[in-house]
Amino acid sequence: MTDASFECAAPAQWEIQREERLTNFIGPRGPDTLAPVITVRYVLPGDPEKGDADAYLKRLTAKSDLDVPGWKTGPITAATVAGRKARRVERDVSEFVPPSSMDTKEIPMKEIHLVVPAAKGWYLIVYYAPRSADAVQRKTFERFLKSFKPKL
Repeated sequence: MTDASFECAAPAQWEIQREERLTNFIGPRGPDTLAPVITVRYVLPGDPEKGDADAYLKRLTAKSDLDVPGWKTGPITAATVAGRKARRVERDVSEFVPPSSMDTKEIPMKEIHLVVPAAKGWYLIVYYAPRSADAVQRKTFERFLKSFKPKL
């Protein structure tokens, strides 16, 4: 798959949704759970929503005012993506479905946030999958990362 800011091998059988500077790869949904998603966003310098990469990671790893059982955020760790020094944060979170119902079901989710530098700005790559499917979907994510080639 080719985008203006990157190239990658899209996972087989995954849907692709594109917006300006944002691409979502949406995997197959398992029974009674949510679909895994890989998001790639190119963030311009001075982006009013995300800020710079350091500010994004600081917000992501800040201690929450709410203590939600089962939720945890790991430390910022070093990673390499496409030969570039990246930073990675893993989180255990939950999603409640249906979202606007009085009778919701909690689905434990795994998030991996990767911040990859660009010549100007940075890339944000986010993996989001049900923890029940993480062992399988993480392999798909790792193959995706190996194919990721930034253009900026």
